[in-house]
Amino acid sequence: MDSIVPRHAVILAAGESTRTRPLTLYRPKPLITLLDRPLLAHILDELVGLVERATLVVGYRADMVEAFFGTSYRGIELHYAHQQQVNGTAGALLAVGKIDEPFFLLYGDNLIAREDILGVTHGRYAVAGLLVEDARAFGLLQIEDGRVRAIIEKPAHPPANALANPGIYRFDSAVFPLLEQIKPSPRGELELTDLIAAIAATEPVVPHRCTGYWVPVGNPWEALSAAQFLVASRMPEQIFIHPTAQVDPSARIVGPCVIGPQALVGATATVVASVLSAGASVDAGAAIHSSWLDDGATVESGALLAARTFEELRPTAETRGRLQRTQLITRGAILGRGVRVAAGAQVEPGTTVVAPYADLPDRT
Repeated sequence: MDSIVPRHAVILAAGESTRTRPLTLYRPKPLITLLDRPLLAHILDELVGLVERATLVVGYRADMVEAFFGTSYRGIELHYAHQQQVNGTAGALLAVGKIDEPFFLLYGDNLIAREDILGVTHGRYAVAGLLVEDARAFGLLQIEDGRVRAIIEKPAHPPANALANPGIYRFDSAVFPLLEQIKPSPRGELELTDLIAAIAATEPVVPHRCTGYWVPVGNPWEALSAAQFLVASRMPEQIFIHPTAQVDPSARIVGPCVIGPQALVGATATVVASVLSAGASVDAGAAIHSSWLDDGATVESGALLAARTFEELRPTAETRGRLQRTQLITRGAILGRGVRVAAGAQVEPGTTVVAPYADLPDRT
């Protein structure tokens, strides 16, 4: 069995990601800042020392990704492939051309653990599987005789203990001819699930059951959970305050919290389990709970972003105990870039507030 660790990784990061708006109105999803650096940087961090090269498949606002990361990251040589037409995960891999060596394939919108990247090295072809609370929103691994035979997309009635597909694969150059044979799915996309079935028809596909964390960033609330997870994992007090932020000594900060660059927290203000992006501010006497303030958003004096626990939600993240279930389903507000909440106002829990579209730049 081939257990060589690939020296190349492909990361799919091309989509516009409308579900993560307003956080992706002005930036691509890979550049959403989590704790102290972008989402994509956290993924690359797990590859440091494993791979020599990474190919980033980019599309939406590709210039911003290339400008930020350049040609290398912490010793990893970076290359870019442009997915001109966003036509599915298999279409994204097709955009790479061909890689003449074994490689990892990773989705660019999940925080993943190094141990699970290594977990897919125990076979020529391998795919990770993750036990989740609600598997209906995932592709599920169909495993027979210890091998993955297919990936079943979003079944209405998933079997107990079914393993979801978190987007961690090991492939090699032989998959590219198979990719060219894939037909569009009913939703008009070229799917990696069809590639798995094509490989499994002639070769063993080894499953790896994830043992590490997996935190998706599929919407703004999941981005908030991802930031909370990182600060809870890495900061003893579960509070990260950027050196350029200003926090009044009388303010109350309760973690997991991220206070970003040039952010302001005024006198007697309260910030609980929230993220303040660059230049955001919580003015004197205001209070925010389980909320995300994007760049330059302001909660004026005495305003309140209250939170509540939405018991009907089923969290998708696997944080290995770093966050409790109630933290994953508690929501305050998401304020888009430049949004202002007026003094003394209150925002209903679970609300997303976006600046007028007239203020938006060209998103092509």
